[in-house]
Amino acid sequence: MLQYIPNIKALVVLITLVSLANIAWSQQAEKASISGKINATSGEALVGVSVVLKGTTYGSVTDSKGRFEINNLLPGNYTLQISFVGFEIQEKVIQLKPAQKAELNISLRDKTYEMQGVEIVGKSETRQINEQPYAVTAISVKELQNSSQDAKEVLNRVSGVRVLEEGGLGSRLNFSLNGFSGDQVKFFLDGLPMDNFGSSLSMSDIPVNSIDRIEVYKGVVPVWLGTDALGGAVNIITNKKANFLDASYSIGSFNTHRISLNGAHTHDSSGFTVRGNANYNYSDNNYKIWVPINDRLGNVIDSAETERFHDRYRSGLVKMEAGWVNRKFADNLLFGIMAAANDKQIQTGATMNNVYGGVTRTSQSIVPTFKFSKDDLFIKGLNLSLFTAYNRTKSEIADTLAGVKYNWLGERFSYNSNLGEIGNKVMLATFTDDDFNSQLNAGYAISSTVSLALNYAYSYFYRTIFDVKDPDKRENRYPKSLTKQQLGFAVKFDPSAQWSTTVFAKYYALQTKSSKEVDFGNEQRRIEATRSEKENLGYGLASTYFVLPNLQVKASYEHAYRMPWPDEIFGDGLAILPSPDLGPEQSDNLNVGAAYEFKLGQENRFNLESSFIYREASDMIHRPGTSKPQNPFLNLADARTLGVEGSFKYNWREFLNVGGSITYQHITDEADSVYNESFTATGWQKNWQKGYRLPNTPYLFGNATVGFTAKNLLTPESVWKLNYYFNFSEQYFLGWTKLDNPDPQYLIPRQFSHNLELACSLKNGKYNVAAECRNFLDARLYDKYFLQKPGRAFYLKLRYVL
Repeated sequence: MLQYIPNIKALVVLITLVSLANIAWSQQAEKASISGKINATSGEALVGVSVVLKGTTYGSVTDSKGRFEINNLLPGNYTLQISFVGFEIQEKVIQLKPAQKAELNISLRDKTYEMQGVEIVGKSETRQINEQPYAVTAISVKELQNSSQDAKEVLNRVSGVRVLEEGGLGSRLNFSLNGFSGDQVKFFLDGLPMDNFGSSLSMSDIPVNSIDRIEVYKGVVPVWLGTDALGGAVNIITNKKANFLDASYSIGSFNTHRISLNGAHTHDSSGFTVRGNANYNYSDNNYKIWVPINDRLGNVIDSAETERFHDRYRSGLVKMEAGWVNRKFADNLLFGIMAAANDKQIQTGATMNNVYGGVTRTSQSIVPTFKFSKDDLFIKGLNLSLFTAYNRTKSEIADTLAGVKYNWLGERFSYNSNLGEIGNKVMLATFTDDDFNSQLNAGYAISSTVSLALNYAYSYFYRTIFDVKDPDKRENRYPKSLTKQQLGFAVKFDPSAQWSTTVFAKYYALQTKSSKEVDFGNEQRRIEATRSEKENLGYGLASTYFVLPNLQVKASYEHAYRMPWPDEIFGDGLAILPSPDLGPEQSDNLNVGAAYEFKLGQENRFNLESSFIYREASDMIHRPGTSKPQNPFLNLADARTLGVEGSFKYNWREFLNVGGSITYQHITDEADSVYNESFTATGWQKNWQKGYRLPNTPYLFGNATVGFTAKNLLTPESVWKLNYYFNFSEQYFLGWTKLDNPDPQYLIPRQFSHNLELACSLKNGKYNVAAECRNFLDARLYDKYFLQKPGRAFYLKLRYVL
């Protein structure tokens, strides 16, 4: 028996080891995990939040997206403690079952307190963006999401910003930022360029309840946006909640109807998500205007107030995305499709001197998209994102009424002519635009004080035109294509918590193919194909320093280039004429500013900001003021901008908020001579407009806001808001006019507008209703080229949030 004892001992040890392994494997298989996302009550992700299980050594810290994860937990009861400087500590009791993967979404409430005279305040994502070294203004629109406003209305209250409209809903917009306008300022949706999103997705088509915040970069544009913007950029950040439903309906004056539906659903364990939104906009735009009345011969016989009669607008958009979020292989891996369409009756051209009764424009777009992003890809600190989209848009322009003219009373006059209402031959033209856009961003954190960023953006545009009324039109036979590439590289230094500096360089390349008319006025007059290639190098830096914890100074400089965009070179078939020789514009941009925030007592908070703007632009792309219904974009040799802007905000408790901004910008033509290319006088000539202020551009404007908030008024779980908005614009000139001798005929008058809004939110924001009166004093308001905007208007919005 003794001889078997070693074998028995070995067998016992083996059985014990196998049992222990089974127990360990079983316990491992039963282990649970906790993950989730932590936001401020405003919905913004919080970075660096401490998440611990009380009484254990387990814990985590939220990443750049506000997410955390704690793994390898045994089943049982735990108390989760969440703490972050400037926010109230929150504890949550959790009971974990075997192998459970708990997913939590937690909101922390703001808290401001003092310790021995030192104030500590939590920083939301909006505030962190405002504290970047760039001249940037980030606006959280969560408090406005019940409003009937759109992105355009919100932007028009930012210092340095003016949104010039040609009319009512669906009219062409011209965004002006510190004197730069049009495509000099680029637009992005969640960091993705909106250039190829189709004409049904503009600022006036995006309701505020689909927006989280808006970032406005003035002058210097970060490399990661990957754009050739000359004067700034606007980045619209949409709602990124994992699970939500937001539906709204708005009805208003001029038979205006707007419907918005936004939602997302994310599976907790797999990370598979489906998100989408749909918008519909409609308006007759039959608002009243004060206009001259012409007779059959074109003579002005009277002036009268009458309704616009051919200005209907309707648009629809459906956007869907599906894929995976917050997985090990990708933070975002999304495939999407967007379909958009609009239908616009055209009432006027570039001015109100011509009245159209049969000109229309329609378009349809299909845009498949792909998005990928991953932080800490392969190695910690390496971040990568890729966006790709292809857009095919078909637009049809109809100007088929030959020999017909209208006046503002809607009276129709017939003439012996083969010309359409615009003034050219009648046309029924189809524009087919193919646009491919791709953008790659890579970033790497070398250390806690040094990081690198690389961006490559590629865009290809191709247009074909077929006119049923003139199928053999020669200029439509020539290819119209545009290829843009941009490469950007940046190095960011953070020597201390108070000081941050970024230096960068950008390479631009442009290739275009088009056609143009040559030898005008000669027997050799003809149309020839043109080809152009341009390369440029830009560079700059941005730096910020906190002199005091609440006093920030910042400065930024950039030598920037902006390549022409398709409509500027090829025209749009309506108000914009082709300009095939249009070249890139360049500018040296300097911004110097400061921001100071302070408190008086515990209930009065103030925020003051101001900045100085200096621009020296060459070959500035500009569309001059004119009395013609059509005009092209031209290169203005030299232009200078000197400007200053300031804003203030005041809050008393949560009850009262007051704010405002004012902007002054002196933009002048500084060219000594101009090149005149004509049949009779080609060559360089003296510039008689040197020192004149840039026409058709406001130079002094401002706004103010007063808001009141009352909670639990009349009913529990309710929030009531009353807001007053004021806008002001000083008179400015329509054409090149001497400052000391303005001609009233070319003077756009001083303007004031007043809006009033009342909103009510019930059941903690589940049910919402808002009523608004815009321009309640019914003032005559004008923008570019003396185009009159709507008068007094009323709107009612109903919103449901789940």
